[in-house]
Amino acid sequence: MKRLLLILTALLLSVWTVSAQGRLQVNAVFDGKVVPAKQMKETFIVGSQLQPYNLRQYRSVSLTGDDAVLAEVTRRVLADAETATDQEVHYQGGNLIYAILTFQGDTDDNRYVCYQCATKAGRHSITLVYMTGPATLDDLKKLFKSK
Repeated sequence: MKRLLLILTALLLSVWTVSAQGRLQVNAVFDGKVVPAKQMKETFIVGSQLQPYNLRQYRSVSLTGDDAVLAEVTRRVLADAETATDQEVHYQGGNLIYAILTFQGDTDDNRYVCYQCATKAGRHSITLVYMTGPATLDDLKKLFKSK
């Protein structure tokens, strides 16, 4: 019975957090509307594994695309940047190569969208991450520096 309750709670939590993510333009990327889902690598983590990092949810997709894919993903990230409460963006050669966007959550949780792009031989390797939790931007920067 405890196991069933735990599974139902995790399911409800993931539906709730995905619905919060749905208000973002980048959600179309996660949903496979820019690049088919079968062509992306996705990681989705919720629960106790994230507690040491002050996070409740971690969702990432990695994909490779041409200039049109890069333009569409970049457009969506920059559209979300307009509603972010804080942002850090970096460009190289006119292309967005890094962004971290902070959004105030409906609860005590913060929401983050992180974007990174590396280009090699005309192909763009893009990683997009969505995270929620009480972690601050400084917490995340320290975490990523230590890895």
